[in-house]
Amino acid sequence: MTQTARLITPEGKSIELPADIYLQVKNLLDARQQRKPARSRARMKAAIQAGFGLTAGGDSLTAALLEEHAKERARDDTRLDWLKN
Repeated sequence: MTQTARLITPEGKSIELPADIYLQVKNLLDARQQRKPARSRARMKAAIQAGFGLTAGGDSLTAALLEEHAKERARDDTRLDWLKN
C-alpha cells in the first residue's frame, strides 16, 4: 500500500500527492523560507552600513532631543503652575 500525503494550497485546495513528491515539494518550500530572512538580513545590514556615519560631524541628534524634552517639560511646568497654589 502506497501512502499519500495531502498538500493544502494557500487558496485552501487539497492535493493528494505520493509521499516522495510531497517530500520534494516540502524541501523546496523549506529552502525558500530559509532564503527569505537571509535576504532581508542582508538588505538590512546593507542599509545600516550605508547610513553609518551619515551624521558624523553634524549636530548631535541626542542633544537636540534632550533639548526639545527640556523645553517641553518647561512648558508643562508653566501650564501646571496654577496647581501649586
